Amino acid sequence: MVGKRTAVELLACATGLAAAFMIGSISAWAYPLGRDNIWLVTWVSMVVVIILNAGQIRRAMAADRAQVDGAHG
Repeated sequence: MVGKRTAVELLACATGLAAAFMIGSISAWAYPLGRDNIWLVTWVSMVVVIILNAGQIRRAMAADRAQVDGAHG
């Protein structure tokens, strides 16, 4: 089961990914001549969102594990 902190961080990451995808898709629709470049930048920015959130997710998982261990110990 996912702890509360981890769930919040995963939700933040998913929100960032969804926002990047929506901005990319609207931009590609609005400027069809640059579609390939827009999608390239969109995918790269989505990878950056994942990388930037990875540390926060790991810290949240550690905090959730510590809370569970403290409750059972």
